[in-house]
Amino acid sequence: MKISTVIMIFLTAILVSCTSSSTSKWPSGMTSFFAECEFEGVYTDKEYHKKNRAGGCRRGEFKYYDRGEPTLTND
Repeated sequence: MKISTVIMIFLTAILVSCTSSSTSKWPSGMTSFFAECEFEGVYTDKEYHKKNRAGGCRRGEFKYYDRGEPTLTND
């Protein structure tokens, strides 16, 4: 009984890892997210987190945006 349970868990883990696919078209390390400080500029991903940890916008608040899905072509 214990062996069959272990085998089922193992097979389930293998199937889930093989069938899961990323639907994001963004390159690794990039997302569609960006935030804007009205007087300080635009921040994406890592830069936003650094700025937010450092105290955020000095004047005002962040405005958040989503760029949507990228068009990755070699035009």
